[in-house]
Amino acid sequence: MADQAFDLVVVGSGIGGLTAAITAKLEGLRPLLLEKTPLIGGSSALSGGVLWLPNNPLMARAGIADSREAGLRYFENFVGPDDRYSTPARREAFVDNIAPMIAALEAQGMKYRRCHGYSDYYDSLPGGHAAGRALEAELFDAGRLGDWKAKFRGPSVDLPIRTSEGARMMRLGITLDGKTMAAKLAGRIAANKLTGRTVYGSGGALQGRMLEIALKLGVEIWTEAALVDLDVRDRRVEGVHLTHQGRSTTVRATRGVLIAAAGFARNLRMRQTHQRAPISDDWTYASPGETGEALEAMMRAGAGTALMDEAWWTTSWIREGAEARQIIPELAKPHAILVDHAGQRIVNEANSYMEVGRACYARNPKAKAIPAWAILDARHRRRYFFGFQPPGGLPKAWIANGWAKQDATLEGLAAQCGIDPAGLAATVERFNGFCDTGVDEDYGRGKSAYNRYYADPTNKPNASLGPIAEPPFWAVQLWPGDVGTCGGAVADEHARVLRADGSVIDGLYATGNCTASLAGPNYVGAGQSIGASGVFGYVAAKHAAA
Repeated sequence: MADQAFDLVVVGSGIGGLTAAITAKLEGLRPLLLEKTPLIGGSSALSGGVLWLPNNPLMARAGIADSREAGLRYFENFVGPDDRYSTPARREAFVDNIAPMIAALEAQGMKYRRCHGYSDYYDSLPGGHAAGRALEAELFDAGRLGDWKAKFRGPSVDLPIRTSEGARMMRLGITLDGKTMAAKLAGRIAANKLTGRTVYGSGGALQGRMLEIALKLGVEIWTEAALVDLDVRDRRVEGVHLTHQGRSTTVRATRGVLIAAAGFARNLRMRQTHQRAPISDDWTYASPGETGEALEAMMRAGAGTALMDEAWWTTSWIREGAEARQIIPELAKPHAILVDHAGQRIVNEANSYMEVGRACYARNPKAKAIPAWAILDARHRRRYFFGFQPPGGLPKAWIANGWAKQDATLEGLAAQCGIDPAGLAATVERFNGFCDTGVDEDYGRGKSAYNRYYADPTNKPNASLGPIAEPPFWAVQLWPGDVGTCGGAVADEHARVLRADGSVIDGLYATGNCTASLAGPNYVGAGQSIGASGVFGYVAAKHAAA
């Protein structure tokens, strides 16, 4: 027998969970939002806080052309009509519910802004968009959360900077625009110190604003509330069994349960069961709560699954005794390549980070590519950021701690790294020839707008291609880290969870990283996972209220 009853029980406080709880409240329902950790926000709060939303209203307001048809056509590059986790109806539901979701949240005070120029990751494909479809939240003063500030998970980059400003900031060593952005950030930091404010950008701004709206509407929120299992009766989900602050309880859900939890990035057992070797739960940047219990509860209830072997891969610099760093923009800059232990390039280094990670796994059985090696020359270190280290010399601690290798010759560097020296020499010679012509004949690096987004606009003839020629040369090992897994339960266009035979599990909805990705094993634009999670949280709440 249930101890309490609500209309909609939402498990997880990421963007999908908060969007659903807010929507349910606006629809006249009584929602309960559950977060198993002491802090609200989930992996969304740790992220860049960007939402990929085709044909969104902010584009129309800015006079930037997009269409429903173009958004749907773009998906067709990555998934087909027979992919049960991304049916045409599900994709249409995503695109068609973007505008109403934004309207509903803006009416409650949400403040979005366009990430202008943050292009689709495959903007040159049919339906792609070079100007970008990404949105983010305006900077947010966490003091507006009152007592809930102490229960809010802040962003991984604790700076008052928007994600869309990051690319400019990383041009600090090469452009006036970069120096201006750095000065602007320094001014914000100084102002915050003077006023005692805590101003968040990125995922902290997005989730902080969403939490503020939920609190204003009176959404009931329980922290330290961990799902134990779904309450299933006669093949219908009636509620949840959980522990709340150490006490076991059962909550009835009259309209349904929405699992808006993360995946299983921090569950080594599940990763080893479902994913390719080598794999680790130490390489992930996902929220500490991403341990898979909610997904396993759905599987026990009969949920069909897909894409369990995939994650949102990001090339990662794993440093013993120090915090790991995602290495993404650095590989799009000139004077850098990524090679396997045979010395061969693996992929277009400036493409989607997920593509780079998948390419490393694909290459690894043939030539060791996990870890792969980033090979760079002196100009890269002198001109560009690397892992939050500003442009300049190679820090002595990097060499002393074994985090990087350095040598006056490529042959010597190869010997230190265990890379085939002849293979590396031939690869660099060929790559340097591409830099002279401006055309990467192997992988097309620098052709797309996204390839150029993080590149060096002062570098000619190709903003992403620069020779590896000036000593000392240096190298770092990069591993396939991730920001969460992207496989899980299969859901329909109403966010209802489906069994393997395609039938609906009555009373059970799902969104976020506990579901199979809408674009399959691809990351097609900045904020793809967060955008889809938010939209299907909105869709689930609307359906539950109908």
